[in-house]
Amino acid sequence: MFTKILIAEDEDSDNLGIVSAIRDFTQAQIDTAQFCDKTLLKIKEALRNNTPYQLLISDLSFALDYRSHKITTGKDLIKEVKKIQPEIKIIVFTGEKKPAIIKSFFTNQKIDGYVCKGLYGLQELSKAITSVNDGSTYTCPISKDALHQKNVLQLNQYEVQLLKLLTQGYKQDEISLHFIENNVTPNSRRSIEDKIRKLREDFNAKTNIQLIYLVNQLGLID
Repeated sequence: MFTKILIAEDEDSDNLGIVSAIRDFTQAQIDTAQFCDKTLLKIKEALRNNTPYQLLISDLSFALDYRSHKITTGKDLIKEVKKIQPEIKIIVFTGEKKPAIIKSFFTNQKIDGYVCKGLYGLQELSKAITSVNDGSTYTCPISKDALHQKNVLQLNQYEVQLLKLLTQGYKQDEISLHFIENNVTPNSRRSIEDKIRKLREDFNAKTNIQLIYLVNQLGLID
């Protein structure tokens, strides 16, 4: 069983509940952090001391205080943690239940478990920890149902590249030139305009700004 676990959760009551649930079945050292920056610092310090955390349990949304924060979301925290400790196991424990977001975390962030908060959330989290410790991935019933939905909008690699450039402020002519230079097809201005229009229709967005906001909210582009 894991012997060193870190919990990233901004709510004190949730932190206490998680710690209590874990201590019911393991003697692991359990540390907590209320902010993403602090979580990353703890992980870096543990690595420097050659006593790395084996499991990170993280929420996705964090309330911020008056201090300046470099990392403000669980998604960005997980990305940064993976850069410095790729082998760490990660379980997301959150109230976020959107199917596209859940799929994105398993596909893009390579997490090991996803548990939705709720009436049986802590029970499911305990099951997730045991399952992940044994080398398996884990999804609670809610997230499992979401993963099996067939009508979830997903983006292919071309669409992700296109939306990332839009997010960075590229205009359609600039996107076309970028695609030509990088041998990405289709790359004509007309084909790019048609694809953007189709994406707006798919996501029911009236403007490109609204489209970018929606795909970011759904976690479909990194």
